Amino acid sequence: MQPPQGYDSQNAYPGGQDGGNMPYWTPPQEDGQWVQRPVPGQAQGGFSAPPGQVPPPAQIMPDPNQPYGYDGGWLPPENGGPPPEETFPGPEGGQGPNPGYQAPKTGMPRTQPQQGKGVYILLTVIVLAFAAYAIVSMLPKGGISYGIVRYGALSSRFTGDAVVVRSETVVSQESVSQIDYDVEEGADVTRGNMVATIYTAGFNAKEWVTLNNYRKQIRDYHKLLITGAVTDQNLLSRMDEVQTRAMEVQRLVHGTRGSISAQEKLLKDALLSMQIYIKQKNPDDQKLSRLYDDEHNQEQRIKTWTKQFAAASDGMVSFYTDGYEKKLNMTTFADFSPAQVRDMYNGKAPADEAAAGMRNATDIYRMVRKEQWAVLMLCNEKDWIPTEGSTYHLVIESFDNDVLTATVYNSTRSGGELLVRLLVDNTEFLEKAMYLRSCKVWLGEDVSTLMVPSRAIFVQDGSKGVVISTEGGEYWTGVTVISDDGSTAYVVPNNAGVLHEGMEVRLF
Repeated sequence: MQPPQGYDSQNAYPGGQDGGNMPYWTPPQEDGQWVQRPVPGQAQGGFSAPPGQVPPPAQIMPDPNQPYGYDGGWLPPENGGPPPEETFPGPEGGQGPNPGYQAPKTGMPRTQPQQGKGVYILLTVIVLAFAAYAIVSMLPKGGISYGIVRYGALSSRFTGDAVVVRSETVVSQESVSQIDYDVEEGADVTRGNMVATIYTAGFNAKEWVTLNNYRKQIRDYHKLLITGAVTDQNLLSRMDEVQTRAMEVQRLVHGTRGSISAQEKLLKDALLSMQIYIKQKNPDDQKLSRLYDDEHNQEQRIKTWTKQFAAASDGMVSFYTDGYEKKLNMTTFADFSPAQVRDMYNGKAPADEAAAGMRNATDIYRMVRKEQWAVLMLCNEKDWIPTEGSTYHLVIESFDNDVLTATVYNSTRSGGELLVRLLVDNTEFLEKAMYLRSCKVWLGEDVSTLMVPSRAIFVQDGSKGVVISTEGGEYWTGVTVISDDGSTAYVVPNNAGVLHEGMEVRLF
């Protein structure tokens, strides 16, 4: 079909020579006729079509994103096309939308991006399926409600004040005037090793003065004999050994790295070797023999006032005591009440009637055996009900966060206190616990449990349990309730393998 006659290329579209106030023509529509369109924003019938104003097809500029004008073509505003819809002139000269205007159909369907649509649908289906399963699982079956058994891990934490108890024995002696120790503090000894020598009250310190005087005379005479033995190579070699060891000790005293106690022992051995050689080298020296006899006789005289102590068992030796050891030990630790433990924590030692009768007794040493030890814990969580035989992680405040293993021996609740008696098998930590009595402790527990709704717990014949729903019927099985917050109960089955994750339990 031909366009209407009288087409004017300069005035066919708005924005032509008349400033964009002229109407324009659009190609044939359904009835095959050319249609004259007003300028957007002008009323229909407010114009008369000038003759021959139809744009030639060659000047059509199609743009599917701007369906405006002839056959989907459009002209930009700078080339005479209409301004964007939101900036057409308003009724009073302002800017406004194009009321009532709709873009003509182009005949080409507009497509939407489909990327990721299938993934979203799949996720939606999965979420809905899980929600439906959760709802269905809780729906009553024949008027009875059921819940699902789930797996869970429960962590418990308990804190408190504590008193440390060791397997130890204190050795005491009355009327002691002096003690000579044969081992060092904290030394490991075996049964029969000499630990200490004590001097009774009848011993007079003047006896020591006499003994030391004889020993000084022997040393002075040794020096005289050494001076005259300038050709004795064996003696000179031993003297060099003594001097070398003495210089090593001196360097260690002034800050050189090394073990001063080890060097002192080497020096003593070198001196003893030299003294023995001199004695053997001069067996006919009457003066030296007399001095040795005087020393020996005085030592025997002193021994009449001495008593030696040997280790009665294997263990660690300590010469420090705090007054608790005789009454508080692994034999008696379960006999104390919470109030008595509180007194001991505050520094009050338990009364010892036997020790009261030994007014002049002195503690010589204590023997700490490397055996099981204990902790008496006054728990802050007083509502806790400890289970005998339960194992926990134990942390003691002064142990640098070392984690020990503690087992509940038993517990006592009285006077507003909860006393938990714990056994500790970690003997490797006894060296740290040798001097520890009162301390802060933390107990921890990580238990693998099953979770059921609190309403699933059913008491039968005084025992707690749950009713399992199976294809063959419903069965009751006993459980131990670790924790119950009113909504969820953490339980451990009394019979392994009967209750497991995913089973249904009846709600009451």
